[in-house]
Amino acid sequence: MKRFGANYIFPVCGPPIRNGIVETNNTGEILRIIETDSVFREIHSTQFFNGVIVPGFINAHCHLELSHLKGLKVKKPGIAGFIEAVTEQRESSQENISKSIYDAINQAYTSGTVAVADICNSASTLPHKQKSELFFHNFIELFGINPDVAEKTFGHGLNVYYEFSKHYPESTSLTPHSTYSLSEKLWEIISEHLNEKDGKIVSIHYGESMAEYEFLATGSGPLYHRYKNSNLPFIAPAGKSPAIVITSYLPNKVQALLVHNTFASTEELLSLNRWFDSLTLVACPESNLLIENAIPPLDKFEANGLNIAIGTDSLASTSSLSMLHQIMIILNHFPAIDFQTVLRWATINGAKALNIDNMYGTLGIGKKPGLVLVDHFDFTKMRPTEKSVAKRLI
Repeated sequence: MKRFGANYIFPVCGPPIRNGIVETNNTGEILRIIETDSVFREIHSTQFFNGVIVPGFINAHCHLELSHLKGLKVKKPGIAGFIEAVTEQRESSQENISKSIYDAINQAYTSGTVAVADICNSASTLPHKQKSELFFHNFIELFGINPDVAEKTFGHGLNVYYEFSKHYPESTSLTPHSTYSLSEKLWEIISEHLNEKDGKIVSIHYGESMAEYEFLATGSGPLYHRYKNSNLPFIAPAGKSPAIVITSYLPNKVQALLVHNTFASTEELLSLNRWFDSLTLVACPESNLLIENAIPPLDKFEANGLNIAIGTDSLASTSSLSMLHQIMIILNHFPAIDFQTVLRWATINGAKALNIDNMYGTLGIGKKPGLVLVDHFDFTKMRPTEKSVAKRLI
């Protein structure tokens, strides 16, 4: 049995508890939360920490296999320039890729993350994941604008899907990359696959740039020129929108994670919220600021009752896989939103989106959510500070 006390406990499933104590067994299962009537009293075998204790974080969007691209040099602005840079610099030695994945998983673990929704184009992350204590939902990502190779592309993705499914049968999904990077033929194949499966979760990049809207509506703009310069055959769309694309091909029974939403309107997302049985919007604030110098209106999303979770994105577009770092960016951009709200996004909302809220997301009795200490906490404003660091306790 272990006991952890702090100035405040943030259970997420209830209000903060001043001078509270969390009691767990040796496997990390929450046995009870001890309230001390705001006056800390010593209880045998209790470790007391200055700061606040929160549940482990749920990283709702990451690309671990791109970890070797940390410090990516992007020459052109916007999403088209970012994609071009990733494509040009992605090749590296297997040793470098493997070590970078290992280091990234370790950074996520030590900074308090307990679960990762990870985008996969290959099985390169699988050996490291099998050795990690983190929970992973593996989204096998499909993209390709060339209709002539749609079946081959799907077949490759299916092989990667089966490889992960051997080890993660309940947390592996096939998913489209975005609204603009698939041919109609590939969309049709994916749609057929998803219609045959019940309870599937998909994670799709959505509304990340105005170039996405321009390309789908008019078949022009930076993404069009990016594809044209690739010398691959493709059919430019026209008269479409991101919302039209996903409602045309994704069955409403899927659990949808829409990632980024930087330029999506609240009305657009409310319409999609009515379409899907389950919808979560995943914010990756540092990535959005790096690629498009913009951040989605999370305050409006929250005010309209939309479910929000938080992801880091890849180290190609974020400086750290620390979820607390993303939380601080949000708090600094939206001072009217309190820490408890953003903490909910970073924990239980992500857990619900991945169907793991029975074990993660809150300090509920019987759960094993992990315990994370956030130090250098401002108890007047009840929020972390720029000096705050998240440290895993269990």
